[in-house]
Amino acid sequence: MNNILEVFSKVSENEGLTITKLESKIGASKGVLSRAIANNTDIQSKWLLKLVENYPHYNPEWLLTGNGDMLKSDTNEGGQKRNLIPLYEDVETIGGTQQTAGLNATFNSSVKIDAGDWFNGATAAIRHYGDSMIEYESGCTLVIRELTDKNEIIWGRNYVVETDEMRITKKIANYDDEYIMCYSTNYDTYPDGTLIHQPIKIKKSNIRHLSRVLGCVNKEESTGKVRFV
Repeated sequence: MNNILEVFSKVSENEGLTITKLESKIGASKGVLSRAIANNTDIQSKWLLKLVENYPHYNPEWLLTGNGDMLKSDTNEGGQKRNLIPLYEDVETIGGTQQTAGLNATFNSSVKIDAGDWFNGATAAIRHYGDSMIEYESGCTLVIRELTDKNEIIWGRNYVVETDEMRITKKIANYDDEYIMCYSTNYDTYPDGTLIHQPIKIKKSNIRHLSRVLGCVNKEESTGKVRFV
């Protein structure tokens, strides 16, 4: 087997995917890779580039040449520990309610992003949709830090609040010993003056996860735009 085909075989094995599933992941027609591997024939270089694009946690040098470590190092060029956090593509937060699952080890993320020095303490990144929070464009990525100590809550800041019934991003305030209030920052109203995005009262004992929003990232074409809140 030539080196390029061996790379595809090793990636599929490491990801726990069949070759057919890997073909689908990179947008190749069924049989493009499997036939080449079976017959030990060459494939178009574009599929190798697709592999690099779709699996950023692999070392590009290893993917392209077979040299070096298979996975990217968790240290940068200066030898410092990189601040890698999981990007949960299938975990979303919205300005309303939705079914949800926990941000824990049972969630699988094949993508890790380097939060760098700008987001110290970040524990994850998730997608945000909706227009109830004017500071966050729909589709942006929120960088968050999950709180393990509720005494660290800073009232009046934006948080991702998760219960068994919903996951929402809101500005939170202490209501009383039992409840918190979750407010939107979009104050648009119906014709009669009623707020479209009504405040939500949540019982503290129902909160499964509470994560402070450290910032958001909006991708515009090939560049990243970072905003702090």
